[in-house]
Amino acid sequence: MAVQTVLFAGCKPEVAAGPDGRIIAVGARARAAAGRGADVVQLRGTAWPGLIDAHIHLEGLADRHLTLDLAGARSLEAALALVKTWSARLPRDAWVIGSGWYNDAWPDPAFPTRKQLDEAAGGRPAYLRRKDGHSAWISSAALQAAAIDRGTEDPPGGVIDRVARGEPAGILRETAMHLVSSIVRHPCMRWTARTLWARSSDCTRGAASR
Repeated sequence: MAVQTVLFAGCKPEVAAGPDGRIIAVGARARAAAGRGADVVQLRGTAWPGLIDAHIHLEGLADRHLTLDLAGARSLEAALALVKTWSARLPRDAWVIGSGWYNDAWPDPAFPTRKQLDEAAGGRPAYLRRKDGHSAWISSAALQAAAIDRGTEDPPGGVIDRVARGEPAGILRETAMHLVSSIVRHPCMRWTARTLWARSSDCTRGAASR
């Protein structure tokens, strides 16, 4: 069956579209442009152009390359290995920022601790959100930077997990996460700009290959 023109009739204005879907005429010229063999679609009311917005968020794309993705870690040991590898390329005073770990999927589902994270992160401040976003794994340096210690009270709607003598264990839940997330120092603009440029170049190469 041959592809034919389409006439959107009965609406104001009437619209004629070509076989490729592009508009070829609007209003009084639509019927003539569509021709007698057009496929007629009866509409009512006012016809408005439909717009397709195709876009990406380069900042979000860059962020994925500026923070550590722990979603693929199938155990605590695997997560710590990823943290260690990621941290090794960072300046000594940089924050280790990431997300995606999920202890429920690990052989040992116990929540991880700050001491385990301290070694893997090389003593750096670290803030790693759990997959569900309801808790975060925090290093000792990050807790110290946020002034969280045994005397810190749980904030309304949040919990600071604790070990013996009330010392923070390294897990913050719900609103307690904000105590550290509010002071996280994100990558500098130089690194962000460099990563944005690299990712935009990737997009350009991808488009050119199509």
